[in-house]
Amino acid sequence: MASSIGRLCGPCEARHKTTTAVSWCMDCDDGLYSQCLEDHEVNKASKKHQSIPVSKPIEELASNAKTSAELFDTERGIQELGNTVDELKIHRQRNIDTIKDQRKTILQEIKSYRKQINKHVDNIESDLLKELESKSEQNIYEINILLAKLKERGANIKSLGKTIHQLKESLSDVQVFLATKGFGEKFREEQEWIATVCTQNEAKESVLELSTDLQLKQMVSDLKGFGMVHVVRNPCQIKTDAWEQQRAQLNVPLTAAKDIDQTELELIREISFGVGTQMKDCVIVNDGRMVFADYNHHKVLVYNPEGQLSKSVSVDKSPFGLTVISSITVAVTCRKHETINIVNIDDCVVIQKIKVGKPCCGLSYHDDKLYVLANHTGIMEFDLAGNITRTIPVDVPDNEGYLSYNKDTFSYTCYQYIKESFIACCDDNGEEIWRLDVADSGVTADNYGNYFATKYSDGTLQIVSADGKKIKQLLDLRDLRMYDNLEGVFLDKNSSTLLVSCRSWTASLYRVI
Repeated sequence: MASSIGRLCGPCEARHKTTTAVSWCMDCDDGLYSQCLEDHEVNKASKKHQSIPVSKPIEELASNAKTSAELFDTERGIQELGNTVDELKIHRQRNIDTIKDQRKTILQEIKSYRKQINKHVDNIESDLLKELESKSEQNIYEINILLAKLKERGANIKSLGKTIHQLKESLSDVQVFLATKGFGEKFREEQEWIATVCTQNEAKESVLELSTDLQLKQMVSDLKGFGMVHVVRNPCQIKTDAWEQQRAQLNVPLTAAKDIDQTELELIREISFGVGTQMKDCVIVNDGRMVFADYNHHKVLVYNPEGQLSKSVSVDKSPFGLTVISSITVAVTCRKHETINIVNIDDCVVIQKIKVGKPCCGLSYHDDKLYVLANHTGIMEFDLAGNITRTIPVDVPDNEGYLSYNKDTFSYTCYQYIKESFIACCDDNGEEIWRLDVADSGVTADNYGNYFATKYSDGTLQIVSADGKKIKQLLDLRDLRMYDNLEGVFLDKNSSTLLVSCRSWTASLYRVI
């Protein structure tokens, strides 16, 4: 732009007035008189425009343009946006490879089901053919025996008739008269035998028929396929405003850590479980539904936000640790099968199984990675395709424990029968930061890096500061006269609600204040 000094006011000039501009609008590239400047600054369309006094040379304003913060922000934003596009391309290409691997796995499962079905049907067919052979041969055998008897009796009858004919030719009437009575008795004897035979099963006509099992007919009618292939859409983890957030953090002071002494719990509701349940971990998904791991019944239970049971999903044996992947998908460790089951809680199906190969318990999820606490091994990291990507060496004895990930740190617990139980915090490489004996079960982090943790052995819940130096007890079941043990704990950071599960009877939902 040329020098703005001596320029006329643009709006006044449009009204055929000659008024010297006192300010220059950088966005409109036009001069403004003082009154027009006031109108310009309150107008909705222009109130955010940048204006400068015309007495200051534009060359002076532009002298630092190449090093200005605005240009730097724009250049950095373009660079970050380009990086985001590249990252998204890599992420999508990786997803193609994952889909191909999953397709192979599912194809093998389908073929395996087909082989099992074929084998089962072959066995059923073999048994039925054996039965067909046995019953047909038995009937043929019985008919052949009757045919042999009929042959013998037929010969006797023919012989009797031949004898009568010969006697008629060679004997006198008196002799024939005397012999007729004996012939009559033999005739009646054969007649009675034939009549008796005709009433027996051997003389009845045998007809082979196939009576199809009603269950088979129903199965053929109802069976539409081996199953269904589900597509789970997990949220994209790539942040498109990473630079904006980073810039805001550079310009805005960091939020101070929350003093845990100020933390209190307010009971919202209690959730009751059935007899015989043994609850382990618990989580809350985005829509407020609460999910529990039922260790005894090998199920994942889904409760609506009001606390009523809505769904139940069967999983591998002994489900333990839970983590949220999306609003409809959770993952659960199954200790006895040494697997991670990924569960669609809307369709009530296990959509994927990841083989851990070791006894596993605590589970956490971050950035498309699953982290599982494995006995005598450490924290094992898996991608969602089921591939192990690394193992973080931490002290994990051969007992139960829970795991929580928060901002490049892990907190995990261990319950031991004889030795000291503990809660520990370590960095992303497994380097221990602190260890305490105040908890041994569920653990979850808040937005400030503090940890809510339960102690199974005495039924208490406490909050531990991020540095592990301060502890505050928030709940004691003995004070409430509840003789149970605490297990899982989960903080929904969006709603500031804390879900705590007891081993046998109830779970409680609290508001963190």
